[in-house]
Amino acid sequence: MKNDIVENLEKIYLSIPGFNCKHCHQCCGPIVWFEPEEMLIKRFLQKNKIERIIWSLKEFEKNKMKCPYLRDDRCIIYPVRPLVCRLQGNISNLKCNLSKTNKKISKIALNKIKHNYINLIKQANGMYNFYSTLKIN
Repeated sequence: MKNDIVENLEKIYLSIPGFNCKHCHQCCGPIVWFEPEEMLIKRFLQKNKIERIIWSLKEFEKNKMKCPYLRDDRCIIYPVRPLVCRLQGNISNLKCNLSKTNKKISKIALNKIKHNYINLIKQANGMYNFYSTLKIN
């Protein structure tokens, strides 16, 4: 079952157009993800011997609100970055101020992505679980 969920998550990721990122990292801040992505991220962290990073708000402020997985100007979990990161610059609510040439995902395509993602969360019994790089107490 986990493999099916991960495979379907990867299909969702493939439906998102590529993005011409300028690596300004203005969008790289605290992020959240849900159970299907946790499966993928956890596997990636273990395989690559990367420790899970969860910062307090104070640590985020000290690091100018940048994502803790941003190292040497690159995302160290890029291959498994969450959906919110993949949608950055591709939808009107997550605009990139530096790029004017990026193609936006249509509302129909975005609704399909949302529908498929919510179904995956349900399949993974994760409707009430979320994960974050920000310590929530």
